[in-house]
Amino acid sequence: MTTWVVMIMVLMAGGLLQSQLPGYAVLGQVKFPFLLAIVLYYALNWDVAVMLAAAVLAGLLQDLLSPIPLGYSAFCFCVVGWIANRWRKLVMTESVITPMFFGGLAAMAVTLSLYVFLVRGDFIGSAVGLLILRMIGAGLLGVISTPLIFLAAGRLDRLVGNVEDKESLDDGE
Repeated sequence: MTTWVVMIMVLMAGGLLQSQLPGYAVLGQVKFPFLLAIVLYYALNWDVAVMLAAAVLAGLLQDLLSPIPLGYSAFCFCVVGWIANRWRKLVMTESVITPMFFGGLAAMAVTLSLYVFLVRGDFIGSAVGLLILRMIGAGLLGVISTPLIFLAAGRLDRLVGNVEDKESLDDGE
């Protein structure tokens, strides 16, 4: 039960941060991908069912807070989360490099995917130069925001007892 409460709290905080922090013109007006970072946290630290719940909720929240048609972000988040979840037993999630790598790559992939969906649906015009700028900007902001989300969500999970602290596991040996 506490897993879901923590997830909802983290998603609400991430949605608030993502919607209120400004986009940067030099980065193509992209915003910090906090909701995507939350999906990656659950993809790399929890099983696929919890990750899919986080991806659907985060995607719907992102679509509700932006002019993106409902469901587009949820689909992209589910695909990216599923791919990241396939790697979770092969990477060290405690390392800061892991969330930086996955955050940057996932932000670029989601930006590209959403762009393709929006162009194909005639919601936006195609401007490849702007797409490249937005992908670079999203990647940079993903590299910055994902480790912060991993730190905050991980601490909250440990605080409520959803996961055990790594040091306490080492002391028992």
